[in-house]
Amino acid sequence: MAVLLVVGAVVLTVNRGSGTPNGDLPAHLATKLSLLPASSRAAAQNTVDLTITTPGHVVHVSALALPHDLAVTTRTIPVNALITGSTAARVNFPVTLKGRDNVMGFSIVHLSVPVVAMKLDAMPASTSVVAVAPIVRGSTKTPEYDWSTTTLGDPLINAQGVVRYLATKSDTSLSSYVDAIAIDSKGHVVAVLSSRHFWYPAVFVARVAEVVATGHGCHAELGVNGKDEQGGGVVVTKVVRYSAAAHANVAVGDILTEWNGKDINNWDQLVSTLYLTPAYTSAHLTFDQKSKVVKANVTLGCPSKLVP
Repeated sequence: MAVLLVVGAVVLTVNRGSGTPNGDLPAHLATKLSLLPASSRAAAQNTVDLTITTPGHVVHVSALALPHDLAVTTRTIPVNALITGSTAARVNFPVTLKGRDNVMGFSIVHLSVPVVAMKLDAMPASTSVVAVAPIVRGSTKTPEYDWSTTTLGDPLINAQGVVRYLATKSDTSLSSYVDAIAIDSKGHVVAVLSSRHFWYPAVFVARVAEVVATGHGCHAELGVNGKDEQGGGVVVTKVVRYSAAAHANVAVGDILTEWNGKDINNWDQLVSTLYLTPAYTSAHLTFDQKSKVVKANVTLGCPSKLVP
């Protein structure tokens, strides 16, 4: 099933961009933490430095610490990579890749030591924030920081897909940063700049990270394509072989009407619900099949692991 989200815990890859923000939004380089605006220092300091090692290649990035010892980075991490993490208190502890959200463009990792989660806040519209992109060169080296005071645009515009209210194009607020976090006046992280060059609410990114980690690397997959039914519901146009829907005997032409006892209003709603549900969890599905109401319990799959 194609998920048309432009959105995905919440760690940002902290490599310096190839360019600098435009003249209307001048960039600054802080060579030490004290040169950042005071409101942003704690959040900038409390990121987790990741060292990602593959044969012949070592990359250092910064990740945002989330609840449940999760963290996120925009860096694509190979499944065979050796990952270690470092904070101000601990150096070179093991880190495990939990999965990647390809919709938003975030990798989700689990930290083997307890790390205090970053304080997150709701994403403001048209409110001044400090955008900070740490530049990490190694676990024992002091990071530098690209930063700029900027304004996040209205989250209702400049995005696509079923959760279009969640994202704002980076070029409406800050150009040429590859990665950044936006920090409000309280020192809380409110948004993250993804590898798709869109700002996403930090609270939503944290929720998606937990879904991917809990779902063994996957969002839930029902195994159908569909379209809106007039008056509500989803008409099934395709059933994936061996999927959860196939095992529940859902057929093309059936109308999906309820999910866990709540009405399914349209296809976008169903896609969003699956996106925010971990794979391998159970759900109650109600559908109309040849004028007969059918209720079924389904165990949701993982899109890359559909097997007989």
